[in-house]
Amino acid sequence: MHERLTGLTLAAAAAALWAIGGISAQELFSHHDIDPAWLVGVRLAAGGLLLLAVFRPRWPRGHEFRLIAVAVLGIAATQYTWFEAIKHSNVALATFVQYSAVAMTAAWQMVFRQVRATPLRILAVAAAAAGVWLLAAGSPGGLRASHADEVGIAFALASAVLFSYYMLASPRLVRDVGPGSATAWGLIIGCVPVLAWTPPWTAHPTGNLAAVAGLTAIVAIAATAVAFSLSLASLRRITPTEFAITCTLEPALAAAAAAVLLGVTLRPAQYLGGALTILAVLILARSTT
Repeated sequence: MHERLTGLTLAAAAAALWAIGGISAQELFSHHDIDPAWLVGVRLAAGGLLLLAVFRPRWPRGHEFRLIAVAVLGIAATQYTWFEAIKHSNVALATFVQYSAVAMTAAWQMVFRQVRATPLRILAVAAAAAGVWLLAAGSPGGLRASHADEVGIAFALASAVLFSYYMLASPRLVRDVGPGSATAWGLIIGCVPVLAWTPPWTAHPTGNLAAVAGLTAIVAIAATAVAFSLSLASLRRITPTEFAITCTLEPALAAAAAAVLLGVTLRPAQYLGGALTILAVLILARSTT
């Protein structure tokens, strides 16, 4: 019982740090003119180097192709599109939409008969689809929203699709090389194309440089190296289902923190849509037990 409680606490802490990272990213984009690609590169590089230093995982020889695909598409591209979604919309909407990836993954598995199409799974996919519709249609102007809102929603959906790919492609890699090795080397490999595209020295932040450094450290260290370490530690004590349920705290915390700290609020229909995407995760977690 003590181990399970510890695992749940670690998972909740990881979810909270991911939410705080999203809030920090929005502040960097909105008030300090930081480019999302730059932040992704710094985040992955710093987080990966710290995890390599702590866990010292071996190079996963023989699994390079899968590792590169997961690192570039599943990690780097997912993070970049999520940050772009935050920049063009807000952290609450971007995170709620991204969580529809869980239902997208279930839909893919049902279509290709990797899992059985049960009523609960079909209900979860329908709830997530309705949630994303409400998140998009509930924006000012509805489906004919401003260009910025449309771009933000498009990036959030792209992030959800890429995150779904990560959930489909990474389990085998994790089984073969271990979670610590897959995460640490995945972050390092994922940062390479991003840093080549947007080198660290190309940043020209505005405002208080100490604030920029602090917010960047929160994203790169607390919300990456520490959060991933906590998630790995929690998965040694609780089941993936319990971890997935606990991580639904992330979008809820992101929405609450965005409202309190940044004054960013959604419309009632969008909050309902966000609740439906979380409900879809909970239903799918229930259907696996």
